[in-house]
Amino acid sequence: MKYQDLMYFGYAWEKDSKKNENDFISAIKEKFQNVQLKDAYDSIKGYRREVYLEESESDNYWAWLIAFGWIELSLTGQLMLMDKGQKDIIIKYINLAKSQYPQQFIF
Repeated sequence: MKYQDLMYFGYAWEKDSKKNENDFISAIKEKFQNVQLKDAYDSIKGYRREVYLEESESDNYWAWLIAFGWIELSLTGQLMLMDKGQKDIIIKYINLAKSQYPQQFIF
């Protein structure tokens, strides 16, 4: 298993934080049966999960994260989006997301 990401869901005092975490856990386990999630809760940083997947699933993970809107909760995803040097990789993941989940991109 390879470390993929750190997901942030919010704080205990925020209304939907725990629900968002639980929704993410259900959704990712449905999509990636072999995923390993480690609880990274911290009283200062709130509800967090480390995401571990087989390296061969990395591209599929990023495409899924983009297609279903989870990228906004992803530390690694947010860092990639802010780094101009990662532009080609982000475009690759967006295009993969569009090809794998076209229904998510109908407006």
